[in-house]
Amino acid sequence: MLDATDLTTTEVRTQYVQPLIEIILAKTNLTAATLGIQYSKSSTTAEAAPTSSEKDSDEGVIGTLYQEIALYESDEVHSSTCDNNKSYAEILEEASALSAYLTREEQTLVATVASSALVSFLIPQCDYLNFLHSYFTSTSGTASSETISRNVYTLEERLTNAMIWNQDSASQEGSVFPYSASRMRSSNDDGFTTAYFYRFLDQGLASYLSCGMTFCSNKSVIRKQAFNDIIQLISMAICPVTPQSNVKPKSVAPVKESSLLPFSFQLSHVDRLHLLRVCKELAMTSDATTNNQAALAQLRESLFGFASYVAHSDKEAAAAYEALVNTSLIENDESCIQFEFQRLLQTLVESKSPCIINSTCLCIEEMILKYKGNKNKLHRFALRLLAKKLDAEINSAKDTRNNLSNTSTTDAENVAKRQKRFPDNCKPFRLIAIMKAAGVLFSTGGGLRNASEGDVVFEAEAAIKQMIQNTTILLQCSADDQLDIVQSASECLALVLSNETSYLIEKSNVKHIFTHVRQSLLSSSNDKASSAIIDALKPLIVICSRQSRTCAVSFLSFAIKTYSARERVLWKLATCVSIGNPLAVSTRLSNLGESSSDEDIATCKIRTILSSTCGKAVDASPSDPLQRCLSLTESISDMWVLFKLVRVAFQTSNYSFARAILETRLVRGCSRQQSFMYFNALSTLAHGEEVLAVKGAKGIAESMELLSSCNSLLTSLAALEQNDKFGFQLEFIRLRLDTLNLIAITRSLYAEILMTEGTLSGKNNRTTLFRKNIGKSFGLLVSRLKKMYRLWGLHRCQQTRSTLRTLQAMCQLLSEFTKYGTKEAKNSSTPTSTSAPTQSMNMTLSKLRTDVLEQMPKLKQKDDSVSHASGLLLGLDVILKCPCPFPSGFFLMKPIPRAIVNISADPNILPKTISQNDDHDVTVDAKSGAEVIDAFPGLVTKVILSGVLPEKFIQTADVAFSEIIAWTTLQYEGQLYEEDDAVDSDVGGSNRFTLRDGPDSGETAGTLLPAGKFIMPVTFEPLLQEGYYKVIIELGCRDVRGGEWKVPTSSPLEVIFRVDDEGSI
Repeated sequence: MLDATDLTTTEVRTQYVQPLIEIILAKTNLTAATLGIQYSKSSTTAEAAPTSSEKDSDEGVIGTLYQEIALYESDEVHSSTCDNNKSYAEILEEASALSAYLTREEQTLVATVASSALVSFLIPQCDYLNFLHSYFTSTSGTASSETISRNVYTLEERLTNAMIWNQDSASQEGSVFPYSASRMRSSNDDGFTTAYFYRFLDQGLASYLSCGMTFCSNKSVIRKQAFNDIIQLISMAICPVTPQSNVKPKSVAPVKESSLLPFSFQLSHVDRLHLLRVCKELAMTSDATTNNQAALAQLRESLFGFASYVAHSDKEAAAAYEALVNTSLIENDESCIQFEFQRLLQTLVESKSPCIINSTCLCIEEMILKYKGNKNKLHRFALRLLAKKLDAEINSAKDTRNNLSNTSTTDAENVAKRQKRFPDNCKPFRLIAIMKAAGVLFSTGGGLRNASEGDVVFEAEAAIKQMIQNTTILLQCSADDQLDIVQSASECLALVLSNETSYLIEKSNVKHIFTHVRQSLLSSSNDKASSAIIDALKPLIVICSRQSRTCAVSFLSFAIKTYSARERVLWKLATCVSIGNPLAVSTRLSNLGESSSDEDIATCKIRTILSSTCGKAVDASPSDPLQRCLSLTESISDMWVLFKLVRVAFQTSNYSFARAILETRLVRGCSRQQSFMYFNALSTLAHGEEVLAVKGAKGIAESMELLSSCNSLLTSLAALEQNDKFGFQLEFIRLRLDTLNLIAITRSLYAEILMTEGTLSGKNNRTTLFRKNIGKSFGLLVSRLKKMYRLWGLHRCQQTRSTLRTLQAMCQLLSEFTKYGTKEAKNSSTPTSTSAPTQSMNMTLSKLRTDVLEQMPKLKQKDDSVSHASGLLLGLDVILKCPCPFPSGFFLMKPIPRAIVNISADPNILPKTISQNDDHDVTVDAKSGAEVIDAFPGLVTKVILSGVLPEKFIQTADVAFSEIIAWTTLQYEGQLYEEDDAVDSDVGGSNRFTLRDGPDSGETAGTLLPAGKFIMPVTFEPLLQEGYYKVIIELGCRDVRGGEWKVPTSSPLEVIFRVDDEGSI
């Protein structure tokens, strides 16, 4: 994409678009008037360009393609005339970068050029200029309009006419096409023509297909025909013989031309592979419509045929499957998606190649994640098929073992010999692939049970139960070469159970899972194998311990009974249980053994003790468990291990332990200035939180002083680094300081109400005013936390997002406490935190809401303000005593990459003739630097957002996303002209007011194109009043679970609309 953040739409079109279109017109012998394109008078377009025969008559050569190739062979000629003689690869690449600034007519011209250039390479004996001109000529021989439906020639007829035209011209001129079909792909070729062909595919055609300009509305007849030609040509070139399949989706139409022309293509296998890779770049923008089902269906069949019959290696087949999924997602038809999903799953099950199994698994996952239709229906369809295939794979293994046990000794030996001769070594890969696909299905959070029909719900529940039971059976595959199966089964079960929270309520289900986990653990005989199995089972153990206390106690009792003599395994298993349910472990710490000098065992013990003490009563003073942890750290010499333990201490609110390690070990051992400042900041932060947890309200002043010192150190570090590495840390500390400051003010205010017994609460004084504003202040903290969550949540882990949601719930609860009894309390909404319910803060907030806030209306006292004040002070003291949940993302010091976004006016509504002296041309506001766009009263206004997301932004996202969102805010800035013939009013005047803002403002969603590119039109409602309007746009994205996140940009996204009745029409 072109980086035009500092250019206006007119400047881009004048400096880039117009010269490019003039070059295309000169190369193709077309005129702007024929296409409906109007520019200012130029020497290039004033007269028709010379025809190919006129240019080549002196040289005796027919066709400009050969001239273009020959031109590139001469570096001297290319260096002197490269600006006026760009190759088609360069033209398509530049047009793709400028796609947001091209009008409909210009996009149509580029589409026909791309189709004709592809024809010239696939069929060199075809006169591609004649083929190009046939798009703009109807059957009667007259010029045709873009928006008029007409009876056009078919692809076969136009190709035939172009080849006949080339033969006639060659016979009249006494020459032949220099690069004939035989020489084009002969073994004696010098390779330049082939290299030029590949450059055209990789640089030109791939860029054009990836920009989303190929798809169009139903009115664009010529562009639709050009796209159909490109897709059909590529389909016939990739796989000339279309395989016949027994089952076809309903939307596939028969293709008449698929078997007539492919044998005219002189292509090698490498040529077809390059064309296949180009198909992976095919994309469609959000405002386009898919009206090319027949061509896309032919392409899908061709890609599947290439993967099944033409591919020479598994990697080539994998590339074909990737392109097949991309094409299916673009078509976005429910029947086609289900058909391709079933076909890919069948390929996965029947394949004997690990590479094909892995690639088809990735394709299935991509189809589940990026499908934009009815996801619930697709998820139920996919779940039913995956459960059935997994059941079939497990039953086949059982049948094999049963047959071996029931046969005689001789027959068993023969079966064993046959299995050695033809072993099925891919069954583990198939099992892992099916479970990974099922895990992705449940990780999206799709409504597998959200259906109106009872039969559908029952069928989904049965499939889920079957999936859980079959996956649980695979936990017994604990051999050294099958640990990958155990790990995949554990991860799959963890994702399923996190979505199906009611499964572990039944004791039979808990017993079923515990039995298979126990059998898997008992299969190992040494500490190394047992540790490997525990690592593989860790996701399942954590989620089961979190959802079922019975499960947690069973795992812990089994560990104490079985591994009492194997201390390393005992503490490793106890650590996993403590992550999910620290309360269960805290009661059994004395049964887990004494101290050990082994570093690994000491690390596991410290992690377990820190996690378990988090679930106890809040007391940050040094206690026996913490003293055990400090004594165990003496056997640990690795500074990185100590820092990881400090992170665990922060996450579990054991600030005294973190402070002790930081001050005694890490600060003294660091050798860099930045490290010294960072560890000191963490130590100060831990000290501040420790003081607050011990002293409660009495320690607010001291805690705020320490947190302010931490903020100063982090600010100095950020200045030394000169980037946004500490953006998250600084915002979190400032929010913490503002929260404590507001809590201190609230306590003093309501303590005054208690002391005066509410005698001043009903009067219009300072106390009453502060009381009204306290609730709004906590509401502002909630909004700041939401902004922080939307900005940083996508690039931080689940624990960080959960912590930020908990802090939002805390501020929201305090806001409701302070608004109790006022008018705002009736309209306030209470968001429920989706964090882990076992966290200390979540349990505290839940008790305060049920035991205090909800009971306050039931209390019948003479003075309600006194009871309200006492209840609020009680809630504040409890919250201050409860350790603040700490996000693990605080220790991740990486900035969020910023997107480059261009805002441009719709080129279709700009003046047809660009004049630099027109007062109503697009200009730039002098103060804000925003582009000023003319808008017509009563008409819809549209701007186009185009840009690219950095590759790091996509790679570092914790949740996959495929949609781009734009939120718009429209503000009225002022009048066009002052009254009494005064000078123009200032755009940034004081008379501004917001017309649309917040969630009710405009929201536009777009599709993320390949390589992070996007083009998204944003439409605004008609503006009736003249004046200046400022538009503020916020860019975001939507993940596969439906969560919405903010995307930071390199520059503010602002534009100004100038609505004027005069001069623009």
